[in-house]
Amino acid sequence: MSQQLTEKSDVYSFGVALLELITARAPIERGKHMVRLVAETIYDLKDNTILYQLIDLRIGPASKLKGVDKLFTLAMRRVNESGAEMPSMGEAVKEIEGILELASLNKYTVY
Repeated sequence: MSQQLTEKSDVYSFGVALLELITARAPIERGKHMVRLVAETIYDLKDNTILYQLIDLRIGPASKLKGVDKLFTLAMRRVNESGAEMPSMGEAVKEIEGILELASLNKYTVY
């Protein structure tokens, strides 16, 4: 937004890239910003059913993906427009490690 490359802009870009990976959508599609679409879906719902519809089906059935809601939240915290509230990449790495640990602990869960 500021046309300046900083650590915060890298963190923002990481959040956008993570959303692209999860949803298989371009950052701007038909004039709609993916970040805004995901934000409205996440914050307007108590039920993740619609959020799960945003997930790329090639990843797998959203209802069986452990931690995918945490990945959405992680990405959205990275695209927060307020730099003061934006977590660092180091914090992102720790969160991803926790999500992966959660997913691996649950990989043998019977559905």
